[in-house]
Amino acid sequence: MAGNTNLAYRRLCRRFGAELTTTEMVSSMALHHNDEKTLNFLERGDDEEPVAAQLFGSDPEILANAARKVQERGFHIVDLNIGCPVPKITGGGGGSALLREPELAERCVAAMHEATDIPVTVKMRAGWDELDRSAPEFAKRMEQAGAVGLTVHGRTREQKYMGHADLDVIHTISETISIPVVGNGDVIDLESAQRMAATGVAGIAIGRGALGRPWLFEQARAMFSDEAIPEDPDLPTRAGLLLELGAGVCEIYGEHRGMRIMRRLATDFFRGIPGAPTMRKASHALENMADLQSLATRISDSANTDPSQLNLDDCHPS
Repeated sequence: MAGNTNLAYRRLCRRFGAELTTTEMVSSMALHHNDEKTLNFLERGDDEEPVAAQLFGSDPEILANAARKVQERGFHIVDLNIGCPVPKITGGGGGSALLREPELAERCVAAMHEATDIPVTVKMRAGWDELDRSAPEFAKRMEQAGAVGLTVHGRTREQKYMGHADLDVIHTISETISIPVVGNGDVIDLESAQRMAATGVAGIAIGRGALGRPWLFEQARAMFSDEAIPEDPDLPTRAGLLLELGAGVCEIYGEHRGMRIMRRLATDFFRGIPGAPTMRKASHALENMADLQSLATRISDSANTDPSQLNLDDCHPS
């Protein structure tokens, strides 16, 4: 989710019912040294409550200092990422690499807990690989170290985002520890949200499944509350949401940088629409709000296309 969970996108998700939002993960080492670029990742809106800041790293002392800085910036929760599978993160001992160092991970969480007055949570995976099935024991260590909640992605590090999330391991962890467990992985629609809820988790974390579909939160909340489930927005409404997001991103980062961010985010808003490949190519060349307006108009115009031509399977996994 790096690069996707900026303040503007989080605000859009909250408007559709997301109850807790989290920044993209930031380097504890860079935050420790007051790196200006890293500090910019920790933008927080006064309208965000609760909101968590996510850190990665593997040095307990540095993580403790970074957690203090997170608290000073007004965040309500500090989350330690023990789930990222990207080699440049795991190669430095951070992210899911800590799954192979449970004692060190425990010290990291304990140091963060002792350094701050805000809750410390952990994002973790089901294990390092198929031979490592120690996730429940690892979860116990996180609880003992002071974590007040765990988000568990049901894939191993070696799976990255391939295959399917293991819901059984999420269920086992939720029964093993007493702190709340939030389930994550493969939640892309209401049916998959129901399957995740059946594991007994206290909550559901939706990441890539909500890209271009922030209304999924509203629909899931309605389903679990036995209320009428809102329909998916029509294409003109989706186009309007894209423009709203673009304006918000540009307000935070300026038009030049903002449009480069939108080159990535815009593509999710026209999955399944006729002409999506062409629009995807156009999104990669976004330079200003006028370009984004033109793209939004094309999405709106797609509303007049025969629905039988829609390719609703044109989406990526979560």
